[in-house]
Amino acid sequence: MKPEEAFPVAGEVSSVATWTPREYMAEIHRRPGSHGLDGSYRAFATFIAGFHAGSGHTLLAGFREWLIVQVNRGNNLVWEALVLMLAFPMEARPLDVGPVNGERNSTAVTVLFQALDQFLADRDDRPNGHALIYAEHAEWLERQSWARP
Repeated sequence: MKPEEAFPVAGEVSSVATWTPREYMAEIHRRPGSHGLDGSYRAFATFIAGFHAGSGHTLLAGFREWLIVQVNRGNNLVWEALVLMLAFPMEARPLDVGPVNGERNSTAVTVLFQALDQFLADRDDRPNGHALIYAEHAEWLERQSWARP
């Protein structure tokens, strides 16, 4: 979903109470200042982590596991680092991306919201999507040589 798709056309009435998590995340991405954010990757990641906590830890449940499968590594990392690995796949040491500002910030933010939107779609739009994400991660783990006894 593109950020502009989360809002009704002029004249339609919409209530934030009826927005899906995907729609609300698109709104945050589209208008960070109206949520007290400066548009930085760090601010977005912190806000989303807080939103996750406020949701009873349901919003991002499975996001880390979904990202691990997408990146194909990083089972020991938090989701914020995995998003950076997804955003900068050609880095020799992906976690040493340097300052995430300017164009790098723009790339990291874009990838964050694309990944979050795709994760929420995979989780919410598929029957048993949440369980499937964990099953896909478990299958990924079984393929790793270091995870075998």
